[in-house]
Amino acid sequence: MIRVAVGGIYHESNTFFSQPMTVERFAESRLDYGQDVELCWRDTCSEMAGFLAGARKWGWEVVPTMMAWGMPSGAVTAQAFETLCGELESRTHGAGKLDGVLLSLHGAMVSEQYADADGEILRRIRKVIGAEVPFVVTLDFHANLTEAMVHWADILVGYDTYPHVDQVERGLEAAMLLHRMVDGWRPHMALARRPMLPHILSQCTERSPMQEVIEDAHVLERQEEVSCVSVFAGFPYTDVPEAGFSVVAVAETGEAATRTAEGLADRVWGHRADFSRELPQPGQAVQEAISQSRGLTVLADIGDNLGAGTPGDGTVLLAELVRQNAQGALVLLCDPAAVEACAAAGVRNRLTLSVGAKCDRHHGDPLLITGTVRLLADGIYQNVGPMRDGVMEDQGRTAVVDTGGVLLVLTEHRMPMWNLQQLRSLGIDPAGLKIIVVKSAIAYRAAYVPIASHILEVDTPGLSAADVRRFPYKKLRRPIYPLDAL
Repeated sequence: MIRVAVGGIYHESNTFFSQPMTVERFAESRLDYGQDVELCWRDTCSEMAGFLAGARKWGWEVVPTMMAWGMPSGAVTAQAFETLCGELESRTHGAGKLDGVLLSLHGAMVSEQYADADGEILRRIRKVIGAEVPFVVTLDFHANLTEAMVHWADILVGYDTYPHVDQVERGLEAAMLLHRMVDGWRPHMALARRPMLPHILSQCTERSPMQEVIEDAHVLERQEEVSCVSVFAGFPYTDVPEAGFSVVAVAETGEAATRTAEGLADRVWGHRADFSRELPQPGQAVQEAISQSRGLTVLADIGDNLGAGTPGDGTVLLAELVRQNAQGALVLLCDPAAVEACAAAGVRNRLTLSVGAKCDRHHGDPLLITGTVRLLADGIYQNVGPMRDGVMEDQGRTAVVDTGGVLLVLTEHRMPMWNLQQLRSLGIDPAGLKIIVVKSAIAYRAAYVPIASHILEVDTPGLSAADVRRFPYKKLRRPIYPLDAL
């Protein structure tokens, strides 16, 4: 029987954020070993679920090693990297004779000692399994591709969607490509990079120009000699030499792979100016949201995008909502101290407390609010819907405070607003509100576009600000567009 090891270490590292990623913080999200990997990840919206589905389809014996999934944050500590990578190496080695390996990585993970942490993981696992064992890896749409990643893996498969809703399909595609390799197929892979950081809001695959780029990739995949074409927008909030846009192609020959990847990358580079965007300022956006006469308006707080590794406690839009006397609004903040104060006060009791801006001043200042504690909850819920469907989430103890015009949801752990179940589990109907602030750039759209009448993407300050020219890059390879005139 064919024996395939599955596993992964998944983290997107914002190197401008001072909060490091530790093993304990991985455990707050997901950290599973051995058979728990199958139990916790099957039938979820994840690459691992796709791997497992492929194993069932082709009758493989699966050897689950470990799956670490961490909420985006600062760089992974040296200790955490060595602990997790060492565990993955040990379990892969302990699996015995393998016919293949499937790994789920992000592609924009940075550790204190490795700028290309994903490439280092691939190097170590390749050393464990040897040169001949087929090795296929899935990567996030925001991966910063490196030559090392392409060198150590046989095949790299990236998401086709942002918001990311195709993880199962990509995991199954990776399994299918591994199946072909087990049967004797030997693919060729090529990487084409271009010096550009596409605007985060222009990366949405449901809208132009990125929608056309993905469509072009799918057309190329229909060529007889081409098996897989992956587009990677890159992660601009990671200050590493290789951050930026790239294309990876897998084909029957090296020439075909190179021609395919370079051709698509050239087309995108020729339209690089199409990826720019202009956004409204906070005061203007809040005023427009208040003026809407019907339906739900979503305000996207781009500068404090939790999915890009920010604190999630920014107060800029909350302050504007309070200043402009907004009604029927909701803001979610990560603020453990405020949660503790609410727990001490108790449900139905009124209190005044300082909220937000506990991590830094990049995202506003602490705000003094007065309100009534309406709910205290454990913060555990299961996602329902396209984004991370079936995955259990834990945002820590959660308090809901009613300030009169703004409903404030306070959490102990950072948790992006990727799924409507996050609010529904608290007894809040998102569709019944007038304004919701989401600390997200694109990922929230999978949940909120179906219920929103209006969406306003706001140019807020912070460690995921829309205009990357605001960041003090020191390691990024230059020149690069739009930081430099190219």
